[in-house]
Amino acid sequence: MSTVSNFQTQIHSQIQVKANFDLSSFNTLSLPCIAENFARFNSMSELLLLLKYAKTKQLKVKVLGGGSNMIMQPSVSGLVVQSAMQGIEKLSEDDTTITYAVGAGLNWHQWVLKSIELGAYGLESLALIPGTVGACPIQNIGAYGVEVGQIIEEVRGLQLSSGQWMTFSAAQCDFSYRDSIFKKQFKNNFLITQVIFKLSKVFKPQVSYAPLNTMAEQFLAAHDDEPLDQKFLTAKQIAGWVIEVRNSKLPDPSKIPNAGSFFTNPIIPKSQADELLTQFPNLPAYSVANKDSVLKIAAGWLIDQCGWKGKSLGLAKMHDQQALVLTLKSGASQQDLMNIQQAVQADVKSKFGIQLQPEPQPFN
Repeated sequence: MSTVSNFQTQIHSQIQVKANFDLSSFNTLSLPCIAENFARFNSMSELLLLLKYAKTKQLKVKVLGGGSNMIMQPSVSGLVVQSAMQGIEKLSEDDTTITYAVGAGLNWHQWVLKSIELGAYGLESLALIPGTVGACPIQNIGAYGVEVGQIIEEVRGLQLSSGQWMTFSAAQCDFSYRDSIFKKQFKNNFLITQVIFKLSKVFKPQVSYAPLNTMAEQFLAAHDDEPLDQKFLTAKQIAGWVIEVRNSKLPDPSKIPNAGSFFTNPIIPKSQADELLTQFPNLPAYSVANKDSVLKIAAGWLIDQCGWKGKSLGLAKMHDQQALVLTLKSGASQQDLMNIQQAVQADVKSKFGIQLQPEPQPFN
């Protein structure tokens, strides 16, 4: 038996590489997709075995997380790999902080709840965001004034093209609004194995953003016989409020296929925003940290003003409760998604002069 045949026997005995694998249930938009090859890995040794297999078979490796922030194409060539590594390891601790290394395959929401249980705070505002821990740095996920890049200390993984193991500090990740080095220089060329989080042992509630601010005020007002101090708020309460708000506005992907917020909130020059505010006084515009010359505009408001909230086009629809969420009906294709995406972009561009950018990225 040849060396290659021996190796193929070895990989199939340890890890099952599945050919022509259906990924329609592996993406939250439920788009039809067939992967040429697919495999999950549970350890570094299994990952190395898969990479060796891909090299032997001359297959390009493509990394799949939770499938919540991507637009699957009808077919994906090469070898699609998905991490099943879910370990949580405490690395260090001092009087005020505690640092954990978390496996890339762990469900993000499960990690948020576990961190609260461990008495490690800072992630509670990011509860119920779909996806995996390994995907969170790529998009620099965020909600209610908190971005995960503020809490990440390191990202560890492997450069696919060179096979080199690499560690990025938070500064080296080049985090910005819904962006990172993993969407730029290392796009489609880095497999994240672990994310290192430096969390606080002292809970500091982040409730400056509505509707959390309103919920906090209502809660504190109910305790008017006590000092109105946020010390009564807990991380579990904040996470619970976030879950309640998200469930009220965002459809469950298992019931209505969607990828959460489909468009990013555009960041435009302040001069352009000022002009728009004279014409549209209710335009929601927010400051951007350390950038006085630009403002962030609420994409959902723009879409709503163009009449797209609750509106369908073919088998695609902008959600009834949140105009920013693109949903698909049973049997929808990539073309259905593209048609409504382009129609929404065209209307927003025509009315406001702003080009919306989709948040999910193509996977092919």
